[in-house]
Amino acid sequence: MFIRPRRFRIILAFMLGLGVSVVLLIGGYFYYRSNLSLLQSEMKAQAMEEARQAFNEEYPMSLAYVFRQDKKAGESISDTDLEPAEVNARAIPADAVLSIEEAAGMVMRCDITKNTVVTRSLFYSREDFPDDLRLIEYTVINLPGNLETGGFIDVRIMFPNGLDYIILSKKKVIDLWRDEGRRDNLIRLHMTEEEILRMSSAIVDASLVEGSILYAVQYVAPDIQKGAAKTYPANLEVLELIRTNPNIVSHAIETLEARNRLSFEKRMDQDFILSGRRGVFGETGEDHPLFPEIDAGENGDEKDTSQGDDINVSL
Repeated sequence: MFIRPRRFRIILAFMLGLGVSVVLLIGGYFYYRSNLSLLQSEMKAQAMEEARQAFNEEYPMSLAYVFRQDKKAGESISDTDLEPAEVNARAIPADAVLSIEEAAGMVMRCDITKNTVVTRSLFYSREDFPDDLRLIEYTVINLPGNLETGGFIDVRIMFPNGLDYIILSKKKVIDLWRDEGRRDNLIRLHMTEEEILRMSSAIVDASLVEGSILYAVQYVAPDIQKGAAKTYPANLEVLELIRTNPNIVSHAIETLEARNRLSFEKRMDQDFILSGRRGVFGETGEDHPLFPEIDAGENGDEKDTSQGDDINVSL
């Protein structure tokens, strides 16, 4: 009787101990699993943070403005068309807009799609491109030897008596062509109607006054230098002559081109003679093939000649 209850209690204690051990093992296992998942999450978050920091160091982000929607060329830009966005700092153009005020009210140069970074090259001010702006080319302007496309120049006229006037002020060279080894050149400029008439007047003046030259002077630091004041007074008689005879400008250009060509040939022959060689162009002057046509044109219209004499007297 005594042995059975004792054995029963031993078995019961053993079972209880085994149950507690199993519960502890199961609890410890789940605790370990839960802590392991948490540890893995922390390790993953730390790895992502380190990766993000490394990415930011390698590809720093900066604030820029992008277009909310597509825009067409010629459309005006409003402040609601732009929105801020984080963009790779290394991919942001140097002329990117950093404030809405820089672009608001401007006009689109070309079609763009939304999310395009807003840059100054994509728009212009209406004041910079008036309705009468045109692309004009000239072949009678003596250009500096180191002038390149994109440079800024003043166009001047110098008369043989030493008078020198500024015709055009701080004009950007849109395009430039120069024939190697010759004085022939061509330059393209954006010109307003007033500037076209002023330049036409100067071309006619230069053709009527023997010894006059049209030449360009290049700016040294156009970003900080202001444009020179225009000092050439457009000749009213020349403007009237241009109005009554539109061909007078083409005739004056031909005269100046021929004069520049003869000056070039004479200078080249002089250089050859001074170096002990024979001139390559021969005698230059009245026998030049270009001059009969020019002289015939000058003598063919008595009205134009008389007006030209009056202009010479006024100069």
